[in-house]
Amino acid sequence: MPSWARSLQFRLTLGFTLILAGALLSVSAFAYATTEQKIESFSEEISLARAERLDQVVSDSYNEFEGWDGVQDALEQVSRLYDWRIVIEDEGGLIVGDSHSAFNRNPVLSPYFLRRPVVVGGIQMGNFFIETGEGFVAPPGDRSAFIRELGIRELERNQSVQPDKPRDQQAPPRRNGGDRPPPPPEIDLATEPQLSELASSFNRSLLWSGIAAAAAGIGMVTFTTRRALAPVHQLSVAAAGVAQGDLSQRVEASPGSELGDLSIAFNDMASALEDAEAERRRLVADIAHELRSPLTNIQGYLEAIKDGVLEADDKTIDTIYSQTKHLGALVEDLRLLALVEAGSLRLELIDADLADLVRGATEAFRPRAVDREITLDVDAPDNMPDARLDPTRIRQVVSNLVENAITHTPDGGRVTVNVEPSAHDDAANVTVSDTGTGISADDLPHVFDRFYRVDPSRNRVTGGAGLGLTIVKRLVEVHGGRIGVSSVPGSGTTFTVRIPFSGPMSDA
Repeated sequence: MPSWARSLQFRLTLGFTLILAGALLSVSAFAYATTEQKIESFSEEISLARAERLDQVVSDSYNEFEGWDGVQDALEQVSRLYDWRIVIEDEGGLIVGDSHSAFNRNPVLSPYFLRRPVVVGGIQMGNFFIETGEGFVAPPGDRSAFIRELGIRELERNQSVQPDKPRDQQAPPRRNGGDRPPPPPEIDLATEPQLSELASSFNRSLLWSGIAAAAAGIGMVTFTTRRALAPVHQLSVAAAGVAQGDLSQRVEASPGSELGDLSIAFNDMASALEDAEAERRRLVADIAHELRSPLTNIQGYLEAIKDGVLEADDKTIDTIYSQTKHLGALVEDLRLLALVEAGSLRLELIDADLADLVRGATEAFRPRAVDREITLDVDAPDNMPDARLDPTRIRQVVSNLVENAITHTPDGGRVTVNVEPSAHDDAANVTVSDTGTGISADDLPHVFDRFYRVDPSRNRVTGGAGLGLTIVKRLVEVHGGRIGVSSVPGSGTTFTVRIPFSGPMSDA
């Protein structure tokens, strides 16, 4: 199948065309059936009116001449108007009038005659035998076996009686053989169009109208589908560009329609991919920077020892060991972060006392706080319900927050850790507050980003690799909780962790 036949525009156009064709056929069929019905009804009315008029003309002629002497002229006039061959026989079966005996044209060729009674003054005086031309309205009547023999017999008789006269000068046979009476006045009958021609003309008009409507409809459908699918085409081109690595691709988006919303979603996706790519590049650069520093230090010390510049004494070995520990901690943080973000971190969930766990994790930092004269307060009630959690990971969360608070709090400051149930008693809120330097409004939205430091100098005295808060956020989220931060520059920072008592939605 060619590609254009698989396109959405072709399928829509084909579908609308089929619908349009079905609608036009339905309308045409209904109009045709209705027209045929109306024409048939009108034809019956015309045939009845013509038959009644013929009866009236013949009756008037019979009354006027007190017999059949004047009926021939009446039959010829009616025949010219209606294209009927009209033969009259009297009550004794004798032919008293034939419209074609003197009417100079070929006899019509219908396969049968229609028989009607001739009624004058309420008494049947004979019968009409009427033969109609093709396409003309036939009068009401019964089929009769009075067929070709009549025309052949009359033609032979007339030629034998008047062989020297042309056919148009030969007189019709007369019953009484007397002189032909003066013709009756002209019959005031209006000619009428053939109904078959009217029906054919209507059908042709209907056909051409349908063809024109179909062509116009297909053109409008093609134009409409092209306009409607233009955003889809733009999306296809932009998506192809994104697939080739051009993440700057954007499309025009008009909200309020399905395609407009799809365009907005595509732009958002492209922006997210562009941000993710920038974040990936930044992450690679940050990881390279973080790994390079300790590796460079270790390499420098080892080269100095190898060259005899330094001796491999305890101090040098301790320095190399500390750099190796830092490198191992960084690699472990990266591994843990990768597991959490991939959803592969397995939690060892148990029902534990969250207050007791927070107190234990905080007390581990009291010597460091005392050494810097920082007041470390812990407020954790004993009557809280147990929470379903992984104690190791929650302890890691609290430890990271407390360590971060002590690191950014000047000597003589205060760090406060508080645990309390939430307003609906379905979770516990753990807050870690300090009186440190605080975080600016520009830096606050990025504190949970990987390798982000408020201190741009990347000084490890005031901060680690920049992964601690990122890991904290991910660990809280895998427990079904959330974390927030608020800060006033120069006054301090508060981290709030919400841990549900019921644990994560599904055990990991």
